[in-house]
Amino acid sequence: KSLNIVLGLDGSVKLTDFGVAAVIPAGQSTLRAPVGTRLWMAPEVLRGTSYGPKVDIWSLGITTIEMVEGVLP
Repeated sequence: KSLNIVLGLDGSVKLTDFGVAAVIPAGQSTLRAPVGTRLWMAPEVLRGTSYGPKVDIWSLGITTIEMVEGVLP
């Protein structure tokens, strides 16, 4: 979410708040346990089905819309 993106005085971008992050173990391509904030979760995470790294693209899209429009879709 946009509140977890901070800008440094030098223009650098930092991501914060990994309190609910998950690492997919080596040899495993998907997870099933929901991780994250509901409004930014991909549909497969909300359904409780297997998911992989592509759900991060969904969350990035929601964050981009939030930053451009000023509201969540």
